[in-house]
Amino acid sequence: MKSLQIIVLFQLLTLVASCQTLKKQKFVKTPMPEWVKTKPQNSMYFIGVSSAPKKGFTPADYMASAQQKALGDLASSISTNIESSSVLSVIESNFQLDENYSKEIIASTSHQLEGYELVETWEEENFYWVYYRLSKSHYVKMREEKKQQSIEEAKNKYYQATELMGRQLQYNAFQFYAEALTSLKPYLGESTITEINGDEKDLGNTIFSALADFVNDINISFKESDITIKKGIEINPEVLSFLVIDKNKNPISGIPVKIKFTGSGLLRNSEVSSTDGKVYIALNKIKSSPKIESLSVNIDMLGLSRTAKDPIIKSVIKNLPASETQIRVNVEKPILNIQSEEKSFDQLRQSNSLKSSFEGLLASEFAVNSSLKSDFNMKITSNTTKNGYNYGEAQVVINYTIDLTDNNGNIIYRKSSSAEYSAADHNSADNKAYIELSKSIERVIIREVISAVNQ
Repeated sequence: MKSLQIIVLFQLLTLVASCQTLKKQKFVKTPMPEWVKTKPQNSMYFIGVSSAPKKGFTPADYMASAQQKALGDLASSISTNIESSSVLSVIESNFQLDENYSKEIIASTSHQLEGYELVETWEEENFYWVYYRLSKSHYVKMREEKKQQSIEEAKNKYYQATELMGRQLQYNAFQFYAEALTSLKPYLGESTITEINGDEKDLGNTIFSALADFVNDINISFKESDITIKKGIEINPEVLSFLVIDKNKNPISGIPVKIKFTGSGLLRNSEVSSTDGKVYIALNKIKSSPKIESLSVNIDMLGLSRTAKDPIIKSVIKNLPASETQIRVNVEKPILNIQSEEKSFDQLRQSNSLKSSFEGLLASEFAVNSSLKSDFNMKITSNTTKNGYNYGEAQVVINYTIDLTDNNGNIIYRKSSSAEYSAADHNSADNKAYIELSKSIERVIIREVISAVNQ
């Protein structure tokens, strides 16, 4: 029994020792290969070598990291130059395309790696190394095949776009032009010569020219370049409408536009042309003071760029130059007719002080004239009544109503109120009541009236 216990104990000690040995040595130590010391050079292959730290990472993570870095190193050894006749060269020369986008377009073609092979891996205690290679002849062959496939795909989309243009479906055509250019994205820095409608042309330049011409040919057409509108009067939507048309005056639907107005009252600064190419500006009333304002409309290139899904192609479209159309808006004063019935103790007063207050204070916003057809009508009624005495002073109550209506009789503003004033006698109290009401008109009521007109 004792000897059996000794045997079991010995086996346990042996097992523990073997586990400790495995824990200390997780890999087979081998000499550092030459490709780790110096990156190999080979005229037949693109080479990629890199490493990843092991500490703090699982084997799956550091292996994947090293592989990704090695492939990146391999891709960086593939040189790609921008050809002078390429569409990318044209864009860089004539449009504001960020240099980083050019680099990304070039990089995108290098990252299309297929057929690479894992030559060897090596690891030591702290790092894991990977060695990849890619046959240059295989790369050139595969890349040319992919390029031709992309050219055919882009050409088909280009043909679809031109067919849609012929059917006056311009916006849809623009979408297909954008998709066609996206198909060629990896090759925008290269020549893309192919047969287009029987002629040998560079497809990339042809598609880009179609995009640029499309934007350049868009016109914003107002009926008038100089319009007159009265402040505070509801505007007929047709007055501030315009058409989005092409060079042949055909309407274009779905085009986003940006609108700027130097005055106040614009409800939205962006619109999209309808199926008949028409756009109604969301400006119901002009609220700013009468003067000359300007209204400008331009194509929203940021919005139009959303026809493309690729961020690089979006940037290309966004930076295409687009024209701006501007018209002059003459903001005139609306005509106001003021009628007043001001009484003291049920008798008409000799002077209409309340009417005079309104005429002076509203002169900058309205043309106060009773002889012309009015846009707004103001009616003032007021009366004072005696209210006895209080502590030896005579008291009066002034009741007043101020109505402002438009020329259709709709009530724009109404204020009806009363106030009590006292003085040495009733006549003095009456004068005081009208003086204080005139002050109230200047301080409060005038602002309320203008605000109501601007609603």
